[in-house]
Amino acid sequence: MGSIQDGTGKGFSGKIGSDNRFWTDSVIKTKSQDGSLNGRSYNINTGSVTLTSANKSALLYVVNNGTADLVIETLFYLIGNSTGGSGNVIITVLRNPTAGTIISGASNCEMAGINRNFGSNNTLTASMYKGAEASTFTDGTKVIESIFNQAATRAAIDVGYIVLKKGNSIGIDITPATGNTSLNVEFAMNIFERENT
Repeated sequence: MGSIQDGTGKGFSGKIGSDNRFWTDSVIKTKSQDGSLNGRSYNINTGSVTLTSANKSALLYVVNNGTADLVIETLFYLIGNSTGGSGNVIITVLRNPTAGTIISGASNCEMAGINRNFGSNNTLTASMYKGAEASTFTDGTKVIESIFNQAATRAAIDVGYIVLKKGNSIGIDITPATGNTSLNVEFAMNIFERENT
């Protein structure tokens, strides 16, 4: 039976302690952090959108057009102060929407797949659309709903991992508080590509 010899300082062998344990030095990274280091992590942001009623509006749509899985780790909601609004704001996340005026209108997000590694030329293979007042989704399954009291809010929602395989999509809409006549909002997300195995 072979054994591991202590080769400390040789540059090609490992250190074995007096308790016969192998010494290691490791660095732990999240998949998102690893994606940033490798130029495969991106920011998506609608930019500021002004809503002029209390009616529901579709504001963010992303569909994966590439072959690598896209993984969403965090959703960001930036809600300004409402003119005339009181009560709650409702934000809904939809699984696999495919139709509605946000899609047929196809207005690109202000920040559409910005690589988080500023030295990387990699690009995100996805459609990333922002909506406007009265934009709609007409299908999709509700998977997350968040309720906020109408006040200026910046919320980061850790969703674990939402995975978009090729052709999968995510949509986010908002219903402003009752009586709203002017509300500035932005929706954003961190997303990274996962190597398919």
